[in-house]
Amino acid sequence: LGYSLAHAFGTVFDNKELITTCVIGDGEAETATLSSSWHSLKFLNPKKDGAVLPILHLNGYKISNPTIFSRIPKEELESFFHGLGWKTYFVEGNEPMIMHAEMAKTLDKVITEIKEIQYKTRNLDSKEKYYWPVIILRTPKGWTGPKIVDNKQIEGTFRAHQVPTDMSKPEHMEILYKWTS
Repeated sequence: LGYSLAHAFGTVFDNKELITTCVIGDGEAETATLSSSWHSLKFLNPKKDGAVLPILHLNGYKISNPTIFSRIPKEELESFFHGLGWKTYFVEGNEPMIMHAEMAKTLDKVITEIKEIQYKTRNLDSKEKYYWPVIILRTPKGWTGPKIVDNKQIEGTFRAHQVPTDMSKPEHMEILYKWTS
């Protein structure tokens, strides 16, 4: 846990046609390795390397505790990532169809932006400093899963990180069936 972003950068160095998307959980983002990996952007050469598109998924909880990034205000997150060389795009909400449309629109925009950066550096010899896109995806923990099991809130709590329902009771089978169908 914590090596996803470093590995994503490893895939694009000297592979100029590749754009690697890396989804990072907010719990994983708190590990030392991942915290340092945001700086890998400083080694990226858009003339000869591909690009990494990180998606930081903020859902509020790691295994059983709240996460730091999910508690930071939007403006502060934007400043933090800007200082590291990233340009933030936020996709936030809890309505699946709206979120799917917003995410698709955002992905189209950031892929176009990545290709523009690459075009300018490869064809126009631009020396401009670029801020590369990062998507901050904010959804409830356990989004689209069981909302309540045995009178305990699941969605939006640490319980969604665990097994939200087991098979110890017959009514749990119905919950599982509704969730997965």
